Amino acid sequence: MTGPARSAADWALGAAEQAAIPIIVFTAEPRLAWANQPAQEWFGLSLRTLQRADLRLAFPGSGRLLDCVAQAAADRRTVVALGEGLGANGVSDLHACWSEELEMVTLSILPHCETGPRASQAAALGFGRMLAHELKNPLASVRGAAQLIERETDLDATAELARIIIQDVDRITRLADHWSGVGDIQLGALSLVNPNRLALTAIESLVRANPAAAGMIEERFDPSLPDAWGDADLLHQTVVNLLQNALDAVAGLNEPKITITTRFDTGPRSRNGDVAAPLLLSVTDNGAGILASLGSGIFTPFVTTKPAGEGLGLAFSARITALHDGQLDYDSAPGRTVFNLRLPISRGELT
Repeated sequence: MTGPARSAADWALGAAEQAAIPIIVFTAEPRLAWANQPAQEWFGLSLRTLQRADLRLAFPGSGRLLDCVAQAAADRRTVVALGEGLGANGVSDLHACWSEELEMVTLSILPHCETGPRASQAAALGFGRMLAHELKNPLASVRGAAQLIERETDLDATAELARIIIQDVDRITRLADHWSGVGDIQLGALSLVNPNRLALTAIESLVRANPAAAGMIEERFDPSLPDAWGDADLLHQTVVNLLQNALDAVAGLNEPKITITTRFDTGPRSRNGDVAAPLLLSVTDNGAGILASLGSGIFTPFVTTKPAGEGLGLAFSARITALHDGQLDYDSAPGRTVFNLRLPISRGELT
């Protein structure tokens, strides 16, 4: 290492040593390479002991901490976990940041702060990666339709599949346009959007990308539900995200079940401030559930319960819902998790 580079590294370590929060550096294996004084006090172990110890054995409660570091190293990205219970040290927020240059993970342990759906509106939240994440679902649908065309011999059926491909490619283009230039999600063309139709088109997209999902989904629609007013593409993507999360949650179950429900709800959650949002679209799955410690942080970018997840789908969905003056919330317990998308009635429906 050259002199200037060594000086820069020494400066960085010196700054980390002076930090008031625990900061730990892990190698890609991952193995603890260095810890500042607050981290040594946090563990109650010296640096020499930390470097030689198996933390899972030496420090009860470190399992989730090491899982975050391992995921950041394996995926070459930043992993955030909020509200983690870490033994006697209570509840903390973990930020594990991968450095491509150093090929190391820097872990910061911060006091836990409550977050919510509005947190997803902050400016510097990795919008480019979020866009790439959102394009995956319609691209999977396009791929599924193209594969069907390969095997299809009936010209009418082929024409219908080609129409689906064009429709999804147009949706990808519109999604990209929403993000380009401004770095944030913006509403596009607004129109009447019926929650039942929204649910059906989202199911169709999901099943085209993953035909096995068809047998898992049960529909329970209120046929008299009035329309919402909004951006049909972004709302469509929001519901696809909720369905995809449910599909991920039930993966590997012997009897996976996803239920999508629409109904009119005037309960205590059906308001966003002064705006009534009684149009309810719910997605329920019978998966393992979401850790209670995540709380509303589940809607924060890069927070994920999936081993290889990006933690962006729910942040995107929360942002879209907020732009429509709606609300996104959830209830979860082992064997039953339900996400609720709540939207206002179109003004035209009220006149």
